[in-house]
Amino acid sequence: MKELKRFSLSKIILAFVLSLTLIFPYLNVTALADSVTITQDQLNIVNPFITQAATTFASLPYNQREEVVQKVRNFVNGNISQTTSNLLNSIANTLSSINTTNYNVTADNIVLLAQAMKTFITSDKRKSILDQIESGTITDVTLKPKDIDTDALSSFNDAHSNVINFLIDNVQTGSLLNLIQEHHNNLRIDDNFKVYYALGDTVYSLDDISKNQDLKDLANELLKDMGNNLTLDDIVTAADSFSSAARGLSSDNQNLLRAVLNAYGIQNYTPSNGSGNNSGGSSGSGTIGGGSSSSGTEVTEVGTLVASSNVDLTKETTVASSDNAISLYIPAGVITNNDGSTLKVSINVLDDTQAKTIADKVNIASLTLLGKVYEFYFKATKDGKDTYISSFDKPITVKLSLNGIDTTKYDPKKISLFKIDNDTAIYKGGKYDKTTNTITTKLYGFSTYALMYYNKTFKDISNHWAKSDIEYMASKHITDGITSDTFNPEGNVTRAQFAAFLIKLLNVPYQTKATPFTDVKSSDWYYNDVTTAYNIGLVKGISSDKFAPNDNITREQMAAMALDALKYMGKDTAISQDEVTKFLAQYKDTKDVSGWAKEAVAASVKYNIMNGMTQVTYSPLSTSTRAQAIAVISRLFDMQ
Repeated sequence: MKELKRFSLSKIILAFVLSLTLIFPYLNVTALADSVTITQDQLNIVNPFITQAATTFASLPYNQREEVVQKVRNFVNGNISQTTSNLLNSIANTLSSINTTNYNVTADNIVLLAQAMKTFITSDKRKSILDQIESGTITDVTLKPKDIDTDALSSFNDAHSNVINFLIDNVQTGSLLNLIQEHHNNLRIDDNFKVYYALGDTVYSLDDISKNQDLKDLANELLKDMGNNLTLDDIVTAADSFSSAARGLSSDNQNLLRAVLNAYGIQNYTPSNGSGNNSGGSSGSGTIGGGSSSSGTEVTEVGTLVASSNVDLTKETTVASSDNAISLYIPAGVITNNDGSTLKVSINVLDDTQAKTIADKVNIASLTLLGKVYEFYFKATKDGKDTYISSFDKPITVKLSLNGIDTTKYDPKKISLFKIDNDTAIYKGGKYDKTTNTITTKLYGFSTYALMYYNKTFKDISNHWAKSDIEYMASKHITDGITSDTFNPEGNVTRAQFAAFLIKLLNVPYQTKATPFTDVKSSDWYYNDVTTAYNIGLVKGISSDKFAPNDNITREQMAAMALDALKYMGKDTAISQDEVTKFLAQYKDTKDVSGWAKEAVAASVKYNIMNGMTQVTYSPLSTSTRAQAIAVISRLFDMQ
């Protein structure tokens, strides 16, 4: 914290940074101090976060990015066709649906944040930032003192001095906010500002960890690995101070504080019994282990039942409609449950009027809803009380028939399953099987779903050799353009970007376990992708503690990552030494293949993941273009 104290960051900047969380949900809020003068030195501490957050947001799929940016524009420019409350709720729902770190974005928070965005940045700068995000290409979003409306910020200070001073006091006294940037993936905070800590897949109260020596040792080992000389006792002391002070704030300022915590990436947590631990998130009743659930009083089943089955957690269960239009394959142990509840999975279909209402909301130029709209329910019943389980420990496979859909008009390879969340369609995967004429994907949660056709192309690939692969992977939301209509197929690909492609390909939930890489920070857009790829065995560093995320990926590195992805899918990747010699012998530049990469390069040829740059050269040390990388991802997608 010495650097922050030296620069004495203005309280005023808090308001500005809060304002950015409206459109930058990945932003880490910078700690602040007392000065009321905006200087370039102060802004230079905030600006790296702004640039990284803008880059992350600009990398979202275009249809999601476009929707949120337009809503923000309408609000900050005063062009509001609906009530402020409805608009802010709409933005909150959209942000909640597109992020992947469970930020608890609420309309109450966004009222303050949207007003900040509207008020504290000059209109020219605001327009420039939004234009760059919308284009998908960030050139310069850094702020200069002239970009800040200091009069408006001063007024905000006066209105919210309690929460601002609270944040400053906690930072300067070494309390919880000191710990957040390196630990936000492990921290959870409930509605009463009690702090919890996640160890692996289980969330514990700090009291429970402190009282259990094994858990305490585990937590201290984790903290030691992070290399900042902290112990669990430090966190307990900080958390107690934080919780006590936070509960003393007014209701409005508590909402503002929650917005700050959300911007840090700290997940909101609902304990199963008010304290203790709970695995896997919030639970309405506290009796269902694994996954997350909600009380039966909060769920009203809609639609017409087309299939249902009781679930025995010791066996695989199949739930299918009588016409085989839809099937769910539920693995044994899909959730952890030892309380004797009766478990039942149901498939309901919405009527045509309900489906049309949804289609009218989600259909855009390149996205079309096809067929029926389904509601999936996983209900646990005990003592006459129902609990609906919304997420699982193991994925459930869903298979939908394309019978009745005109596949001459809609390329079946570009049809996928989408989750419908209000007026937003969220891609959930889907691989086409020509033999059965079905789309199959895996779901880690239940909601409203429909098949949709996404047909996206770019003006700079019309005659490119990889046009088909690029459009195919764009339809699967694995890749996007650098703008709404350009792909830049000959552009370079970094190691972090390829790791992100693989995580999207595999549809793997983000992992929170730390990595040894000192050059992969929690504020980086690729943090979750690289961390997850490392934890599931897809990537290695260039050294014991360096990943080199921004280095352009070499072809041999890409071959190794792709092969590990194939292995993660459960596919055969075996290769004998004789085969290594045989496959490498066809290339004149075999001597250029690094020793560690020989098996991976040979196996990439054997399994048709990658071929040579020419018939006689592999070019292992050459860097890859975006088109080449997407061609590899396309082949892997079809191998699933």
